[in-house]
Amino acid sequence: MKCLNCGTELEEDKLYCPKCGYEIQLVPDFEPEIEEKVTGALEGITSHLIESEQQEKKKKRLEREARKSGKIRFYSALAAAILVAALAVGFFVFRSMGSLETQLTKAQENAEEKKYDKAIEYMSRAVELDGSNMDIRNKLGEYYILNGQTEHAASLFREIIDIDRENEDAYRYLIGIYEKAQDYETINTLIRSSGSERIMNTFTKYIANPPQFSYPQGTYEEIIPLKLTTNTTGKVYYTLDGSEPDEKSRVYQNSILLDDGIYTVRAYFVNEFGIRSETAVQIYQIHLSRAHEPEVMPESGEYSQPQMISVTVPEGESVYYTVDGSKPTKDSIPYNNPIAMPIGGSSYQFISYTEDGAASEVVRRDYAFAFQSTLDIQGAMNLLLVGLIDKGIIADTNCSVPDRGGRNLYVCSSAISINQKNYFLMIEYYEDPTGVNTRTGNMYCVDADTGGLYTAALDEDGHYSVVSF
Repeated sequence: MKCLNCGTELEEDKLYCPKCGYEIQLVPDFEPEIEEKVTGALEGITSHLIESEQQEKKKKRLEREARKSGKIRFYSALAAAILVAALAVGFFVFRSMGSLETQLTKAQENAEEKKYDKAIEYMSRAVELDGSNMDIRNKLGEYYILNGQTEHAASLFREIIDIDRENEDAYRYLIGIYEKAQDYETINTLIRSSGSERIMNTFTKYIANPPQFSYPQGTYEEIIPLKLTTNTTGKVYYTLDGSEPDEKSRVYQNSILLDDGIYTVRAYFVNEFGIRSETAVQIYQIHLSRAHEPEVMPESGEYSQPQMISVTVPEGESVYYTVDGSKPTKDSIPYNNPIAMPIGGSSYQFISYTEDGAASEVVRRDYAFAFQSTLDIQGAMNLLLVGLIDKGIIADTNCSVPDRGGRNLYVCSSAISINQKNYFLMIEYYEDPTGVNTRTGNMYCVDADTGGLYTAALDEDGHYSVVSF
């Protein structure tokens, strides 16, 4: 028999290998019945061992679960502790930042000391604490402006306006920024885009609305004194013939009188900042009944003897005239009494108006009056001045007025005929030291043949009379 460990030959009855000391195990030969019993016994032992091992594993698994549960409780406790610590840190940070009131107070104090960086820092914290308060945001924007950070300010005010379209303070600050840059187009766009009537009314001077017409377009049977109004100060340019107006067109100043005819009125407004409105258009058709043409006597022609120009129109109509070749209107010289025909050449144009403003056609008269007399105008004037000096009315041939300063002026432009005698008609004016001329109401006549001096008067009917000087 050999050692199962080292292979050394062993003597019988040896219990250990003499070389390696390995224990010699002897396996006896069993009978089949005995082997079966032994096998059954071994299976029982094995089953017991397996059960014991399973119980041991279960025990170990329970111990592991217990240890795991302990870890969970540990980590839960740890997380709770961390949360408590975070809350404590948060509370500490909050206490270190201070309340909203503290931030506002600190911001104001620093702003008053012109420490705008610190004021912005505190006000920014205030915004973090109460972001819905637009007044706080506006104040932050104000500090940005004071600190020269206009881009930050403009961005902030635009954000406020996006949130609150009625925030007047934000508009005011933002408009101030654009106005400083003279960017009035952006201001105009900003206000119009607000969609708020209150904001547009508050800042109306920055926008340019089209002119408003005092009469709606349409057909009328009377003269219209059309007025154009605007939302603020500036200029209105307009045309009456339908052409597009520009800065070379007429500038509106007073009411536009729309007489008989068809008018296409186009007008636009430019405010004081140079912002132009859209062009407004209205069409008016004025249909008036015509006034009667004035009846003017004498007819146009050449004359050598004094003539009185008289005008006749139906009752209720008024007459106006010009002597400079321009077309007469209601703003021209009103005709009240007959007019002494001027010496030399003259041209008159007359127009009449009804009470409701309807105008007549213009009547023109051209005269050539070559006055035939013993004296000429200059000789008559010299005689008058001598007589006025004798009476003490003037002091010298320069027509100085005693004790008044200034002087008189005498104008002779026409001649009149009274009781078949012809006279030069002299009109008196007073010129003050500043050069302003005023008609005195005094009139004088010089007999065109004898040189006699007279004072003249005009009665309510337009008839002249003379009294010896």
